[in-house]
Amino acid sequence: MKELDILLERFITQHQQSLSQGSWPELEALLQSEDDLLWDWLQDPASAAESPYCALLRQIRGGNA
Repeated sequence: MKELDILLERFITQHQQSLSQGSWPELEALLQSEDDLLWDWLQDPASAAESPYCALLRQIRGGNA
């Protein structure tokens, strides 16, 4: 999904240093999710509440961890 690419590219660019220092495993696991599910999690914070990636999704959306 192009929309996901845009959101994730911005996040990776903004957090490149911290991601390279240990956050990559969680991000890599998140990226294994189906695009539709990942899109739902990113667009609807309530749907992400049950996700094991809740804090990371919040960061990607631009909120605090």
